[in-house]
Amino acid sequence: MFDELTTALDRAHRRVSSAHRDLLALIAEVDRREAWRDDGARDTAHWLSMRYGISGWKAHRWIAAAHALDGLPRLSAALASGALGVDKVVELARFATSEREAGLVRWALEVSCATIRRRGDIEARATREQVVEAERDRRLSWWWCEEGRRLGLEAELPAAEGAIVVRALERAAQMVPTMPGEEDACFADARRADALVALASRASRPPPIPTAPPSSSTPRSTPKPVSCGPAS
Repeated sequence: MFDELTTALDRAHRRVSSAHRDLLALIAEVDRREAWRDDGARDTAHWLSMRYGISGWKAHRWIAAAHALDGLPRLSAALASGALGVDKVVELARFATSEREAGLVRWALEVSCATIRRRGDIEARATREQVVEAERDRRLSWWWCEEGRRLGLEAELPAAEGAIVVRALERAAQMVPTMPGEEDACFADARRADALVALASRASRPPPIPTAPPSSSTPRSTPKPVSCGPAS
């Protein structure tokens, strides 16, 4: 009797786990399409909280796991089959990679969810320290060469700030007129150099001098004094 009950429970667990995998796949799609915008939500996490009554913390974890599972087929299969429950999978998705996921799935079968969460916290802390280090080590240097005829530039920036610089240079490069004979893609570096000069030229221009507003030609009338004496 107990064997039959356990077997039925295992089957139910597999169905729930498979449904969880489908749920996460749909959450990732909702997030990609921003399907929450017409419901008055701030973002996908807020939308999930309103629609399904889950905490904002849990909603953010589910969204992150939903996107991560797209690149983690073994972890995804472990959830769909019920080998790992959704709580363990969500925590593993915080730090699993395609190269490490096979070993992590085997490890997760033997440890508690709390142990996986602690490792995720440690990995996240290490990642934050790497971000801080990248911010601290940012630099930009230049030097003159060939007796002052050329200038060399070298920069290292954190990825987010570097992406801003790259986007600005690429947009500016598209607006720079193409020099005759430099239409091919091999001149992309030259166009980026022109874009950098154009951006710097705009930034170095002095601000316009504000002008005073024109004075009115109509003279203002002087108000007549008001008598405060007793009425006659």
